[in-house]
Amino acid sequence: MYNLQAFSIYGLTLFFMKFKLLLALGVAVASLTACEDLFEDGSLQPDGSHPYLVIHAPAKKQALSRAAGIRLRFSISDKDKVKEVQVRVRESEAGTDVVSYATQPAKNWVDTDTLLLAGKLRAGYYTLTVQATDFRTNVSADTVSFTVK
Repeated sequence: MYNLQAFSIYGLTLFFMKFKLLLALGVAVASLTACEDLFEDGSLQPDGSHPYLVIHAPAKKQALSRAAGIRLRFSISDKDKVKEVQVRVRESEAGTDVVSYATQPAKNWVDTDTLLLAGKLRAGYYTLTVQATDFRTNVSADTVSFTVK
């Protein structure tokens, strides 16, 4: 009987040691995941830091050939991650969209480089508009005009 009591006390001690370890791990995880709340108020209101947006191609007022296609290249960066990117190529004279799409990248850096097949485009003036919105609803937009021959 004496051995059974020693085993019970040992088992009980081991149980409480494991319990304290699990409790300490739980507190550590909870405090580390709450660190963001200490540095930010958790608000998704605009904070004035707009996404940085640069259209690399086509260049402003560039004349492009339908046979060669139209290269669309732009870069966006933001500290709060880019929530949505809207891209639109519009024929200026008719006022119709040739290309219009939106993506939700959820990344700090977005780099797009694509070729628009322009064989069916009419010769004329076009605009490329790129608009980026971050997770705090800050918006940046840029537009370039170009010509298709």
